[in-house]
Amino acid sequence: GDLGVEIASMENDLEDTEQSLGEDTKFLADLGANCEKKEKDWSEIQKTRSEELVALAETIKILNDDDALELFKKTLPSAAAAS
Repeated sequence: GDLGVEIASMENDLEDTEQSLGEDTKFLADLGANCEKKEKDWSEIQKTRSEELVALAETIKILNDDDALELFKKTLPSAAAAS
């Protein structure tokens, strides 16, 4: 009697474990795919940020140029007179 109950309990545990293993295996596969996608996304973000930093540096360089200052003075004479 007790042995039969124990066997039935173990069979249920085995079914639960097999089901859990299947779910965990699927989760692992999904996790791998998601991580791969996130790595590609992050690489693209880093590339974009790098390009933005270069663009900002170039913009600052242009704005700090003497020609830009002269153009600014011509465009806004009141601002140039104030400085």
